[in-house]
Amino acid sequence: MATAPKSDKIGTAAGFISGIIFILMGILWPIELSNLALILEGSEQVDTLMGKIIYQLTRFVDIKSFFIVFGGTFSVTFIAFPFQKTVRSFGSILKVFAADKAELEAEEIYEQSRKLGEKRFNGKRITNEDLNGIENVFMRRWIESLIVREQVPDEQIEEIIQSEIKMYEHRAEEEIEILEFMSTAAPAFGMVGTIVGLVLMLAETGSVRAVMQSMSIAMLTTLYGVILANLIFLPMASKRKQLKGSNLVLLEMIRESVHGIARRESPYTLMQGLDLFLPKKREEFDKQYES
Repeated sequence: MATAPKSDKIGTAAGFISGIIFILMGILWPIELSNLALILEGSEQVDTLMGKIIYQLTRFVDIKSFFIVFGGTFSVTFIAFPFQKTVRSFGSILKVFAADKAELEAEEIYEQSRKLGEKRFNGKRITNEDLNGIENVFMRRWIESLIVREQVPDEQIEEIIQSEIKMYEHRAEEEIEILEFMSTAAPAFGMVGTIVGLVLMLAETGSVRAVMQSMSIAMLTTLYGVILANLIFLPMASKRKQLKGSNLVLLEMIRESVHGIARRESPYTLMQGLDLFLPKKREEFDKQYES
């Protein structure tokens, strides 16, 4: 019987342990050392204009709230998902800033397809120099294995390409699912922090200052959870969906290109089939469809 990878077991255990530690730290951390503004209070720098601005901002920096919301959210994510997939998802965060790269690549692939199509149509071989000029990993691999080496029968070309496209789509969906999960976990831990803050507040009977400090924890944990969910995780998940859609269109364009080049289609026929994958051409098509 198949067993879970060791890294998954370690990730789940680490998530449980770290989650408990973060919650306990949020409860046990000294309240007088929690809010950064209270630590800076009385400093001579606070009397300056810049010092006052910084002081106001530090009112929203609370260590106990940070432990509960940030620590809890990331810990529960490692519990809910396999370790390697979670780490890969965190590593893909930078991808959300490259959503327009697919459109730029479409122009490059269009030109590369035209050049390679002309060579194949004229009976010339595609060389390693041609392959090295292809930046897109999928296109370079498919062209190399399916055309240059000619080791794969024509009937298997579509199966191989579709399998890789499905694998990419599956991985992208995993990353989106993790981001969406974190967008729901963050507000939940914000509520946990709110309850912790209220319990601490009810336990404080000595001074109004201590009561207010506990109340600030209750409020800031909710704020942290809402900001994490709505300013970071949900927009990133949405951007990742857009990137997935753009890349799937790009992969479909490469698929059509590889098939056309493999069949030695004329450059005109090949380019006609790829025209609609270009952003400008798609916009023209959409306008015609709407009218």
